[in-house]
Formats: sequence, structure tokens, C-alpha cells
Amino acid sequence: MEITGIHAVAAVLLVVGGTVGAASVADLGGGASVTVDDTETVKPTTGDTAFEVRTTLNNSDAANATRSYDLVVEGGSGSAVTVDERTVTLSAGETRRLTLSAPRDALRPGRYNFTLSDGSEALATGNVTLDPPAFVLSDAGAGEVVRGDLGTVDVTVRNRGDFRGLRNVDLLLDRDRDGAFEVGEAVATRAPTLGAGADTTVRFSVGTDGLDPGTYAYRIETADGAREGVLVVLRPATFRVAGATMTTDAVRGDRFNGSVTLTNAGDVPGTETVWLDGPAESFDWNRSVTLDGNETRTFEFAAATANLTRGNYSVAVATANDSATATLRVRESFFKVDDVDGPESADVDGDVEFTARVSNIGDAAGNETVEHRIDLNGDDDPETVTGNRTVTLAPGERTTVEFVIPADSDRFTDDDLLGTHVFGVYTGDTNATSVVVVRDYYSGGGGGSASSSSSSSSNDETETVSKDVITQEKYGLDYDEVSSETQSQVDEIYERQPFADGLVITEVLTREEIARQEFGLDVERNDDFDFTSIDVETQQEIEAAFDEQFESDDGDRIESWDELARAEFDSEYEALNEERKETIRERYRAQFDS
Repeated sequence: MEITGIHAVAAVLLVVGGTVGAASVADLGGGASVTVDDTETVKPTTGDTAFEVRTTLNNSDAANATRSYDLVVEGGSGSAVTVDERTVTLSAGETRRLTLSAPRDALRPGRYNFTLSDGSEALATGNVTLDPPAFVLSDAGAGEVVRGDLGTVDVTVRNRGDFRGLRNVDLLLDRDRDGAFEVGEAVATRAPTLGAGADTTVRFSVGTDGLDPGTYAYRIETADGAREGVLVVLRPATFRVAGATMTTDAVRGDRFNGSVTLTNAGDVPGTETVWLDGPAESFDWNRSVTLDGNETRTFEFAAATANLTRGNYSVAVATANDSATATLRVRESFFKVDDVDGPESADVDGDVEFTARVSNIGDAAGNETVEHRIDLNGDDDPETVTGNRTVTLAPGERTTVEFVIPADSDRFTDDDLLGTHVFGVYTGDTNATSVVVVRDYYSGGGGGSASSSSSSSSNDETETVSKDVITQEKYGLDYDEVSSETQSQVDEIYERQPFADGLVITEVLTREEIARQEFGLDVERNDDFDFTSIDVETQQEIEAAFDEQFESDDGDRIESWDELARAEFDSEYEALNEERKETIRERYRAQFDS
């Protein structure tokens, strides 16, 4: 073997540990006064020394003795070199241990002969074998890993050779689990550098995205050995809806109830949000759930249905990866009011009786309060409740409800009741209205001749109803007791007689009443009614509705666009060109300027 250099060390080396190497040694004695014995060879496990030669020096002389000692190494090529030397002075009778070293970087792997001499003769000879780097493996292991995470495989690598070296360490994983390790199953290679006797832990990372949960064999290899083990890939936390129950039929207002059973189909704990997806904000339920691997738990939830109308709704309880759905049918009662009946006119001194038919046209039984209301403040919106009834109806059933405003009622005075009033019967779903005139029969002055009977009781179709009768029937007052604005409207009704289609006076409406009752305009009774404040297009509709109540145009205070167009151009307004339309509009506006 080649010897790469000569190293002389002037100090004595203290070796604190080592092992006897693959070597042999022979003591050859020594000079007359200083002898050597117990010579041995040691190869330290670490450090820069390849091997040491240790011997015991004995000074048997009565005087001090000084000696020089050399360690000569001879390789396979026959060349010899001194790798260490020491000069030692021993007292008379002293025994001392001497160590000479061969540096690691001066040698190569192989078998060497060595000689310990004092310059004049060989005191001990022997041989030693130095091994090349050899990486051996131990303590291989892999922790469990959740699929999708990065797994790790660790192994301890030790250089049992006598020289520093670099070696490949390979990891193979039996991905197809066929019991063999193919070239294509190599995961990674690490190449640590280790000194003689040194060790280190090598860690490999293993991607698991492409691996099904289960157990996989692995093998870690070097040129000098291998270790095998298993890598366990766990199922990640995966939440599944194992079952769900939900209300599928409910009457509006009932509680929607449900439950969901969640299973963590994975092998490890996990946290997931489960939520309810429904048709209203009341269905906004959710819960953060933590389950151990393979654990199953059931959760309950509820929601209000009061804000849902009748119909079918899709409802789902879901996690990020799974869901269960159901169709919720919401049924509800619907109380319809029809056939409202009451007197067209009534005496303020008598009972006023009303009836109505109430039908449940919904698909669920219901219990509702039915109210009778009457307008007493003149806005034609019945706001005063005179009575109520509790009605229970199954789907398709109907009943008649009756209400009475008694003559001796303490709630209302004669002044409250006298006049024309809109009344109605109301449920929580619908209503129906009509008109009643409450009057106090007496004749008074002003406004033309009085009649002892109204037009509704006359057999003479051409008989003219007096202004007093008109105001008494409509307002419960004599003509001279109403406002001047009302008088002007009554004057026009009086002049426009006879009424069309057999209408009676209580059914004939002023323009103000038409605007309020039929068009829903914000026109308060007893206000100074300004017809021109209404949109001009709507004015035409109101005027047409007003004119339809009479058989003649005599006494018409306001002529509509169509009436003016027919009189001026013998044509309907819409058939005119733009110039003629503007002429008609000017004449229409002029009616309000005088």
C-alpha cells in the first residue's frame, strides 16, 4: 500500500479510547538498560490517527536513560517511511507507557507492516489492516403519515471504515405493494460524508398524494448493507353525511326539525363545518364539529317556517364534501272573504247588521280572527274594529260570520255614525268592503225641494232626487249642513240626473270619492279637493268613471279630452293629430281657469 507522507510528532499523544485493530505485533526486547514489552496496536474510532502502537518502556539501569524511538511503516510496495518518533528520558528504574501514531491522511486502505525501533535496532514489529469507508445502517423507522402530507423515513448511517468517505444512501418504496423493489420505485438518494467511526441520521421525505391509504414496505440501501421497514399512510379526516332526517311537511308557522349523522371516514381527528341550506334566514344554522378518526355523531337543528309562504322548498344539510337534501312542503290556511253583505242605508237609531262568507281556500286547517271594521274618519280606509269572531276552518270549509253595530252602543255617537262609510270584513289574508249610509231621517231647508223618498224607492224613473235627499243618503246631513266644496259636487250630481243603470244615490260617487276609493289616491275627506293636482292622465280616467254614472251630459262641470274632442272634431282624442290634441288640452285646462 502507498504511504503518502512522513509525519513526526514531538509530543507524547494521550489516547483516551480505541480498539485493537486487525494487527499483530511482536516484542523484540531492547538495549541492556531499557527494554520494551506489552506492545499493542490500537485503531481509534475517530480523529486523525489511523492507528497507534503502544508499548511499555522499562529502565532497569541505576541511572537516567534517554532514548529516541521511531515508528516505521512499510506498505505493499516495499517502501518504508517513519511516521512518528519520540525521545524519552526515563529515571532510574522507571517504567513508562509510550504511544506512537500513524496519521490517517498519510495512509490509504490496505495492510501495513510496522517497526518500532530505537535507531539502532528493532524493538517490536507487527502489521495492521486499514479498512476503506464502509457505511452501515441501523435504527431505520418511519412515522405514520396522513395521505396528502409529507411522510418521513429516518435511518442512522455509520462509517465503520478507517477513513473518511462519501457514500450514497438510497430509499425505495414498494408503491405497487407487489413485494419487490423496482428501479422505478426509488424515492430519493442522500450522499452523506462521514469520518471514520462517525454516524449521522439521514431523513428522507416521501410524498403521499399518489398513495392510497395503507401500508407500504420501504428499503434503505447502501453499498454495504440495507434496512427495511413499513410506511403507514393514513386516511385523512373526511366527513360524510351518514344519514339525515328532516321535516318534509309542515304547516306555516310550525317548527322545521332535523338531524344529521356525521362520520369521520378518516383515520385521524378532524374539524369540519356542517350547515343547513334553506329558503330563509331562519335556516342559517351551522356547527363546527370535531370528530376522531372513524367517529360518528348526530346533531340536531331546527328552523322557523313563519316567513315561508305556501309551496315546496329545497332544504339541504351539507359539509364541504357531502350533503343530504329533502323537499319541504309548507302548507297554510288562506281565509278568503266574499259575499260581504250589509244595508245600503241604515237608521242611526237602529241596529246595523253585516254578514260575510269566509272560506279556507288553503291546504291546511287554520284558526283566525275575523274582524269587522268601519271607516269613521272619512279616508275610506276602515280602521275602526267594531267586532271580531274566531273562526276555525279545515281546507275547503267555509262559514258565515255576522256582526252588529247595536243602536245602544256606547262606543259610537250619532255624529260618529251619520254619513257614508266604507266598511269591511278582514282576515289575516284578505278582506272585502262595501258602503253603508247611516242617516237620520228628517227634512230640512236649502237646496231645492225635498222629497219624501229616495230615488231607490221611487217607481218613477224620471223623478229627480232633491239635494237634501242626496246629502242625507250620502252623508247623513242636510244640504245646507255640508261644506261648500261638497255642495258643488252635490249640485253636479243633482244636475246630472237620471243615474245610469238603475244606480241609487248611495252608489253614485263624486270625483273625490272615485279618486280615493277606485284609484287609491291620498285624498282625505273634507279636504279642499283639488282635481287639477292629480296627474292629467289619471284625471281623464276619473272623469270617464264619473260620467259613466249618468245618462246625460247635462250639468257636467268638467268635460274630458274625449268629450271635448268629440264636440270639436267629431273624433276620439287619441285619433287626433298632435296639433289638434294640443288644442283640446288647452281647452281642457281652460275649464279650471274660470
